[in-house]
Amino acid sequence: MAKKINQAELAKKYAKALLQEAIEHNQADAVAQEVQSLHQLMFNSLEWKMLMTSRLISARDREKGVNLVADKVNLSELMCHFLGVLIENGRTFVFKEIAEAFIQLYEEYKGILPVFVVSAQALNDKTQQHLIDVLKNIFNKEIRLNVKVNPALIGGLTVQTGSLMADVSVKTKLQKLNLIMKGVGI
Repeated sequence: MAKKINQAELAKKYAKALLQEAIEHNQADAVAQEVQSLHQLMFNSLEWKMLMTSRLISARDREKGVNLVADKVNLSELMCHFLGVLIENGRTFVFKEIAEAFIQLYEEYKGILPVFVVSAQALNDKTQQHLIDVLKNIFNKEIRLNVKVNPALIGGLTVQTGSLMADVSVKTKLQKLNLIMKGVGI
């Protein structure tokens, strides 16, 4: 009976190998941009997603398709070689997870702290920059904001990095007020 592949572990191994190779060739920043672009393409292009994940596409056809995309977006030789290794090893189906693991490893390598912000409404550029500046002073690291909008918060926002979370949303304040009122019998 074949052993089931742990995709997360597999992805992390490939991501680590790609980052090490990129660092050795002094191309970490360029490769990180390419990985992020190809990762985003998984969400924006059904064709790219199918090319990378479909079991119906032969390795030869997959290689042709990947080479066409590589030429079109001018991928580095290192990235083309990496994609070739994934094709050769039949691992393109895990590219999305590899990209996510790579981005995490790259950010750790560069000392970038990912911060997840959920706000009741879209934050303008000035507000985002102010939030980045405040967080830089607190954590003494470069900050990468991941902003999402959730109107259910009513107002305010939540900020999370790792296990730390600050919740200054109106929804949470109302919930706390409701608990207090129930506690005193109102």
